[in-house]
Amino acid sequence: MLERTGRLLHFLRERKLECAVIKDVHTIRYLTGFTGDSSILYVDEKQLVLVTDGRYTEQARSQMKLCKVLEYKDSIWEAVAGLVGEALAVGFDGDAFSYTEAAALQELLREPMVSINLTGLRIVKDERELRSLWEAFKIADGAFNRLLPEIKAGMTEKELAARLEYYMRSLGSEGVSFDTIVASGARSALPHGAPTDKPVEVGDFVTFDYGALYNGYHSDTTRTVVMGMANSWHREVYTVVQEAQYRGIKAARPGMTGRELDHLVRDYIESRGYGEFFGHGLGHGVGLEIHELPNINRRGDRVLEPGMVFSIEPGVYIPGRGGVRIEDTVVLTAEGAKSLTTLPKSLLEIV
Repeated sequence: MLERTGRLLHFLRERKLECAVIKDVHTIRYLTGFTGDSSILYVDEKQLVLVTDGRYTEQARSQMKLCKVLEYKDSIWEAVAGLVGEALAVGFDGDAFSYTEAAALQELLREPMVSINLTGLRIVKDERELRSLWEAFKIADGAFNRLLPEIKAGMTEKELAARLEYYMRSLGSEGVSFDTIVASGARSALPHGAPTDKPVEVGDFVTFDYGALYNGYHSDTTRTVVMGMANSWHREVYTVVQEAQYRGIKAARPGMTGRELDHLVRDYIESRGYGEFFGHGLGHGVGLEIHELPNINRRGDRVLEPGMVFSIEPGVYIPGRGGVRIEDTVVLTAEGAKSLTTLPKSLLEIV
């Protein structure tokens, strides 16, 4: 935690800020280990103070070793303003504040606060974080492997999603990383198709996009299977996506940008005649949030570094017919990208 706090203080010094007021629960957890919410972290060169209420006081004291705990009674903003005191250069993570919250705090301070973006502090994962990520993916892989032998025509998308979530929980997941996606048949052309009462049928593509949580860290995996024997169209579309994803993982390396990686994979899909059917970005960072930096898309201008963790998830979605997405989350090393999932990616026929 000391190293993480040191990076934050360096960030503040570079911007000539005397202190920072942080509301984002993920950043607070990253810096202190506190897993509650409804709290504010105050940081300056001399101290870290978590301002919270009686619901979280004991939890905070038990979870944090290097951070003081200040329990407020009436107004959290008055308590925070008391810590800021006479400081003139105050940073705050503006994206985490509502307009009303920011206005309430600002009214109590001498000078306008400066909005800062702290998500970049978490962009390179340390060994402790990577261990949690590996465990999350181990749970998710195990759950999907349990589900596969049970998939049968006639089961509904909702039933399949519920079973997958149950298996993740039973293997130790703290919850789900996001609302599980199960989309079959023509609905598999919906990149974020929420599960419905539709039964899966022979001839359907069925896409599963799911994730487990371990120690606050998310996993994110997508696999697409075919109900019954695959026909030539199934094989053609699946092979295009499979090759595109392989090329993305193979090409990922430190020094390139997320935009360059997205462009490389997108060019291949376009060369196969399916460019108009791949509309979303190639990937996103994964960690304490399911979507975080770095961006692996047309806006991804950040240079990729070893220790960054992000998804590579090309897809082809043909309206009215169906679609395929294959997604691995990878950790970037000096030698290239290493997948955090162990699941195979060959076309799987559920017969």
